Amino acid sequence: MLATMGQCMPLSPTPPQEPERRKLAGFLRRRKQFVEARKAEKLRRHSAGHPEILRDIDSLIALFDRRIAKLDKRIAAIIAASPQLKEQARLLSQVPGIGPTVLATLLGELPELAHLDRRRIASLAGLAPHARESGTWKGARRIWGGRRKVREALYIAALTATRRVPALIALRDRMRAAGKAPKTILIAAARQLLVILNAMIRHRQTIRL
Repeated sequence: MLATMGQCMPLSPTPPQEPERRKLAGFLRRRKQFVEARKAEKLRRHSAGHPEILRDIDSLIALFDRRIAKLDKRIAAIIAASPQLKEQARLLSQVPGIGPTVLATLLGELPELAHLDRRRIASLAGLAPHARESGTWKGARRIWGGRRKVREALYIAALTATRRVPALIALRDRMRAAGKAPKTILIAAARQLLVILNAMIRHRQTIRL
């Protein structure tokens, strides 16, 4: 059945990910593991109950801080060593809200950036609304699926971009005036930000924001 589908549908092969991006994605996963572990220790700190336990937790948090800082340097070195990643990083970092962690996440977890149109790249990141229908019933369109790490990174970037990028400020203000919920506005801003970044990498130039 799968072979028949491949013959009938206009499918294009997915190119293998470059070694540099695979390496970058691996270090990003390790960084996230440390961040989650540090977050858990910080939560445990509130219920330590004993000074000795508190000191032990604090020493572990400090260890995670050092390891995360070390990984940040390694991630930056991987990007700097690749001409393609370095050039893409130069372009993306000019956009307000695209800090080092968001930048590395986009480069490592979204290699399709610049290779897909605006609708497909938004869907891949889990930022495109999809219909919810069954027979004659039609529900509200919602976002679902996609790459959670990329979506979360774009949410963080959109929080800053909607205060500094004129196009996104205008989008935010229009949606607020229309009575849209804050989460809906954030999703729309993150999606539009991704469209801007996608175009920048595709055309290899900064877009007037």
